[in-house]
Amino acid sequence: KRKDVGDSDGGSSVSLDPWDIVYYTRLYKAECAGVDEAALRQYFPLEHVKSTILSIYEELLGLRFERVLDAEVWHEDVECYAVHSVSPDDGSDGVLGHFYLDIFPRKGKYSHQCVYPLQPSYKAGNKRILPACVNIGNLTPSREGSPSLLLFREVETFFHEFGHACHCVLTNSRHSLHSWAWSAVPWPGGVEQDFLEVPSMMLENFVWCPEILRRLSKHVSDGSCLPESTIGALSKSRFLMTGYGKSKYLAMALYDLKVHNGPGPYVFEGKEYDAVSLYNVMIEKYTGIAPMPESFAAASWFHLLMGYDAGYYGYIYSETFAADLFSKFSELSRDNKSVIDAHLGKKYRDTILSPCATVDGDAMLLDFLGREPSKDAFLSRVSMT
Repeated sequence: KRKDVGDSDGGSSVSLDPWDIVYYTRLYKAECAGVDEAALRQYFPLEHVKSTILSIYEELLGLRFERVLDAEVWHEDVECYAVHSVSPDDGSDGVLGHFYLDIFPRKGKYSHQCVYPLQPSYKAGNKRILPACVNIGNLTPSREGSPSLLLFREVETFFHEFGHACHCVLTNSRHSLHSWAWSAVPWPGGVEQDFLEVPSMMLENFVWCPEILRRLSKHVSDGSCLPESTIGALSKSRFLMTGYGKSKYLAMALYDLKVHNGPGPYVFEGKEYDAVSLYNVMIEKYTGIAPMPESFAAASWFHLLMGYDAGYYGYIYSETFAADLFSKFSELSRDNKSVIDAHLGKKYRDTILSPCATVDGDAMLLDFLGREPSKDAFLSRVSMT
């Protein structure tokens, strides 16, 4: 910002304000890593991205997705798919479950990105009730005859959320309580809250692999994939601004724990605060950037009041374990092998996805890794060691 306002030598007082962060992050990525987010959109037409993501998941997890054209849906944009197993040794030739894609914004629709379970997986006598879920997205739609072109962060989000969908439809549980669910739905169930994001965060890592970026990208004009130089620039940009991002996240996680520890006033560093002033002072303390005066961003922070109570810390917990799990796949890349390894993918499906809440998260990690989980992969990637 100093450079932008003509004060590169630091001769005057220049502050970084909350509304500056997104703008200067984009400029910083462009200058330091050579990433032009607007230009990248030309390489990510939605239809190609969607079909490729589904194809990658099919290959990795031993699945086949079949569009159900006569399914009853709630909007003409919604698509329904049946999930079949193609793994020869699991004895399941039929349908494992269903997922719906509702990925475009519309008036009155929930505006976040998430996956909601529609039906849990369980046994009723000798009959298996098949799981179903919906992937709710708000991706960039096509406009005036031009195709939908996604921002790279939308591609990453789509890949991540589809991991939740596969976690849901691959659940193999006797009781619905152990089927995939999360705190926003009106029935109990699912894995431990601080394990909920682990499976999809692990799968999200694939988006950043050069091999996968070549497949996901297809220029809207000439069909070319991303140049190698751009792939390298994207990889370089992944953890830029990690310090600020993680600091703000941790401030919010600590705030979540504090306000759910009892009624106010809340004591922080020897002083008492109400809920509004506490949030603002904690954000400034841990990020070095003061929130906008008289603002209260936590009022629109839905995790705080929708069942994540005192559980927001779980995202970084999950990210840590996800990095450790992905290290098994990244080893393949270092050996010049494809990260889409059907054998390892099948192991991931059997040990992490299918058990859902029938097995504790720690036991699932140990089963897949063959050792105690470690935080080393996470610390290495964010350069904190």
